Amino acid sequence: MKREELISLLADESPADTACREALERGAPFRIWDDSGGSIPASNLASTYRAREAITRDRGIPTLGFAAAVETLYALGEQPVRLGGVTQVDPPYYFQLFLTADATSVLACIGVDQQHQQRRS
Repeated sequence: MKREELISLLADESPADTACREALERGAPFRIWDDSGGSIPASNLASTYRAREAITRDRGIPTLGFAAAVETLYALGEQPVRLGGVTQVDPPYYFQLFLTADATSVLACIGVDQQHQQRRS
């Protein structure tokens, strides 16, 4: 997938989509995992990310779109989902993307502040 394609898929005006789109426009590296290993059912991801949401909240780590993404994953049920990621360096932020299996639409986006990783080192 080309950078311009991914930017255009982040059409939602939510804070997470907007921040991710802006990071991509500034040249942040990204990766969309191919589906050679098969896409993952959204319901499998929902429980994992609900637990991750609780951990980040308990640790006071700033996030964008986490709760909304988890609810979207639960609502999608067994629909296959492909994963992607965008790594913003300055300030350090990681965006987890959930796309349709054919990578033609972004279903949800989570942004997680990575500065806590630097403080823990």
